[in-house]
This record gives sequence, C-alpha cells and structure tokens, in this order.
Amino acid sequence: SHFVTSERSDIISGNCFNKVNTRANCMLGYLKRNFSLAPISLKLILYKTLIRPKLEYAASIWDPGHDTLITALESIQNRSARFILSNYHRTASVTSMKNSLCLPLLSLRRKISRLCLFHKMYFHNPLLRNRMITPPFYISSRLDHQHKVGVPSSFTTTFQSSFLPRTAEEWNHLPGLIATITDTNLFRNSITSYFSSDP
Repeated sequence: SHFVTSERSDIISGNCFNKVNTRANCMLGYLKRNFSLAPISLKLILYKTLIRPKLEYAASIWDPGHDTLITALESIQNRSARFILSNYHRTASVTSMKNSLCLPLLSLRRKISRLCLFHKMYFHNPLLRNRMITPPFYISSRLDHQHKVGVPSSFTTTFQSSFLPRTAEEWNHLPGLIATITDTNLFRNSITSYFSSDP
C-alpha cells in the first residue's frame, strides 16, 4: 500500500541521513582538531574533498524533502564554513561566509544533481526513458516547453518528494532554451547559472 511504502521510505531516509550526518560530523571534528591553523585555501579543499562528498551521498536520488533533514545537512556546511574562515562569532552571517567561499546551498546542489540525472535519462538512455518517464497529458504551446513530461501522482507526500515526481515537476518548469540542450556538460552549466542567478 501507499502507506507502507511511505513509512518504509521515511525509515530508509532517516537511516541514510543518520549515516551521512555521523560520518560528516566525525570528519569535521577531525579537521578541526588537526587543521585549525591551516590556510583558508587548504581548509576549503579539505571540506570539498572530505566532507561535502559525504553530505552528498547518493545526492541524485536521495534528496530529503523534510525541512528538518535539509536544515540538519546544511548546518554541517555552515559549521564547516566557520571552520574554514576561523570565524565563530555568533553574530557573523554564515550566508555571507558561504557566499565568500562560493559554497551554494547543498539543497541547490542536490537539485542540480537530480536534474542532470533526469536529463541523461531523457536524452541519452532510451531504455530508462521509456520505462520511467511518461508523456504529459497536455502541452501548452504558450506555457510549456516541447520536452515536458508526465508527473507521477500519489496520495503520499513521501512519494511526491521522491526523485521521479519531484524532478519531473522541476524539469517541466525549466526554461525552454535550457530543456532543449542535449549536451550533458552544457546542461549542467546552464542550470547552475540559471538557479544561481535566481533570486
């Protein structure tokens, strides 16, 4: 049933988060103990190499929809930014710190990762496209781009926030000029610029 599926998905998501959270926190603690006096450039490299990959474990398909999980993951990046800049003042803006280090929100990076995977399925994997992506019920020549897809529906919020329905909805809202790009690298660069400039 949908309820059982939803409940099981919540458990899996919670277990996945606990592992990610524990490993990332342990690594941040290790870096704080051993590299507190290192230059900013080195600490930034250490974060991008040793901590952020842990926070982005299976990011293309595991993108938690719960606000508490999203906030908890971002809080590790926030503490990492303070560590990198050695700025632990309570009134200091962590957002400004992350901007100065060119560290976008992890939720944005996960969104881009999901859309890139969806893009590969749509344009470069006919087998997966035929199995997982459905045609839309209707395409508006005024509002929709030509690559609009069907969005799976469900009565559970857990399924709606899972990879396929969530990403299909976001795919449908991309500008037509971006949705028609077939090159994977150009697509990634284009949506990164698009979302980064989005207010």
